[in-house]
Amino acid sequence: MDAVRLAGWTGLLGAILVGLAEFWLHFSPNGGIEDVKDYLYFNDVSSERLSRGHFLAVLSAPLYILGYWFLSKQLEPAHKLASQIFFLIGAYAFAVGTAWIGQRAFLGMAVHEIAKGHDLQSLLISFSDHNEPFVNVLRMAMAVISIIWIALILTGRTRLPKWMAFFSPLLLLAVMFALYFFQTQIGLYVFPIAMNAAHVIVFVLALWSTRHAVRNATP
Repeated sequence: MDAVRLAGWTGLLGAILVGLAEFWLHFSPNGGIEDVKDYLYFNDVSSERLSRGHFLAVLSAPLYILGYWFLSKQLEPAHKLASQIFFLIGAYAFAVGTAWIGQRAFLGMAVHEIAKGHDLQSLLISFSDHNEPFVNVLRMAMAVISIIWIALILTGRTRLPKWMAFFSPLLLLAVMFALYFFQTQIGLYVFPIAMNAAHVIVFVLALWSTRHAVRNATP
């Protein structure tokens, strides 16, 4: 296995581990994860889950950077500069995303203390104001890299088949958001980990669809 594909598998591992961590941090059987004011869904998340999710997420999220290096290498034959921009934006986005997810446990702890009767609402609002902008940076970056992803793959000159253009991070996120807001059962489970679930699909399909290129290159 060469270094590029190893980076792809590492990115996939990162997406799986951060997905597990974010499930621990955010999943509530009652939903409500879209609440960015009172964060009441954190009342359904135990302190133990907050702690486990916090450490696993922060330690695993940087693995996404290696995954994006792998993806950029698959796009490189179509346009080297655009593929490098794709990598830089993706790496930057998940560096910011690590900062975002690294603060989620603190929001949950504040919600737990409010539920016990402590007057920490102003502290929660301050935490929120310093946390939520990071995920918006991540989402905007996903929009930009998805445009690059689609444009380069549709040229037919990347190492990825053209049908992979339909599996851009932004489109997969839109599908998962729709599943949640239309109140499907699967949406309740995938929405808390939507970013990670989308990237599990992207990394798996990219690794699978380029496997023959590695075999053909083997003497």
